[in-house]
Amino acid sequence: MLNICFLGKSKIEYNGESLQDKLGSKAIALICLLALKENGYLSREKIVGYLWPDSNIEAARYNLRYNLWLIKKNIGSDEYGNSFLNVDNEFCCINKKYDFKCDILEVMKFKPSDNDSVEGLLKLKRLFRGDLLEGCFFKKCEEFNDVILFERINFERYKVKILKRLIDLYENEDLFDSVIEVIKEILEIEPYDEEMVLKLMDTYVKCGKRVAAITYYNNYSNGLAGSLGISPSNELKKKYNEIKALANKDLCYDRIDEYKNISGSDKKVDRMGFVIYSDCLKYIEYFWIADVLDKLVKLDKEEIFSCLNNKELWDLGYIQFSVLKFCSEQPDIIQGYRREVIDVCIVNAFIKLLKHICERQNLTIIIKNSSNLDNISANVLAYLKRLQINELKLMEE
Repeated sequence: MLNICFLGKSKIEYNGESLQDKLGSKAIALICLLALKENGYLSREKIVGYLWPDSNIEAARYNLRYNLWLIKKNIGSDEYGNSFLNVDNEFCCINKKYDFKCDILEVMKFKPSDNDSVEGLLKLKRLFRGDLLEGCFFKKCEEFNDVILFERINFERYKVKILKRLIDLYENEDLFDSVIEVIKEILEIEPYDEEMVLKLMDTYVKCGKRVAAITYYNNYSNGLAGSLGISPSNELKKKYNEIKALANKDLCYDRIDEYKNISGSDKKVDRMGFVIYSDCLKYIEYFWIADVLDKLVKLDKEEIFSCLNNKELWDLGYIQFSVLKFCSEQPDIIQGYRREVIDVCIVNAFIKLLKHICERQNLTIIIKNSSNLDNISANVLAYLKRLQINELKLMEE
């Protein structure tokens, strides 16, 4: 049985034996060219022009004859006695009757249908081990290299088509986490596909992850502005505003109406809003700020953090790791990220967060043992008092 793989590093096996070294790079390139014709004929003249453009006509024809012989010598007949190649004086092609497997032929045969299954699509997806003829480039064979570059783009389109069909099937089963994963794969290939960005934001909302949708939009918008100098479409802006409005509405209707003081007795709060009971440790930088952030995270309200982009969440994540749950993407190594974080970034993100909450409802922060505030937190608290943010109440015990 013959198995051929051209996506990623090329691999050709006949009856379990690798033929890479026996065939050589030009013979493998020739097989790839014939496979791309989908078992159609390719003229000897065209093949010579692709693979030996700088050779004189006699040398080029000899090279072609030698490589055709090499292929026939190493790739024997199939179980039905069919030869792999059909060759005459003018044309070459892969024998349509020959029984073999080839990844690019499997991909090129794909057409979305009602008979598609998740298992079948995942099998096709796994064929994409890399680019077509990955790492392959022949000097002085510009036309052949151009063909391969064009086909690489073409196979990216095939992959996107397969992934989009996979999304349809996942959506039918309400497998929204899988939908998000596949959409992100598509956006790695086509980062400015606004149809997919819209679908990703919609899917985040279906999962109850409005903050992730808002954060993704902010990052996408910043990317467009930075890379292309443009802004998202009106349709995408409208979707963002709808999601943000829903997030704000949910935030406004939440309430916490009681909390425990240090002795354990209950204290009532007679107005709508959040009450945060925080603590201090004098010699640990940012302790009070980190403790307030932890209490906000434990409210389990994603909308609270919707005003912050990934960069700001990462900044706060340095002092309170739990904040990172609201990021749409995680930093690779949070410890390494500290080199890029300066104190003012953390403070600005914290103040922005408090302002965002207080624009929507009251926030009361009870500070236990305020005499033990660390230096940075003490300075931030003093600054907050000077700011006099509406609907923010700071109470020291």
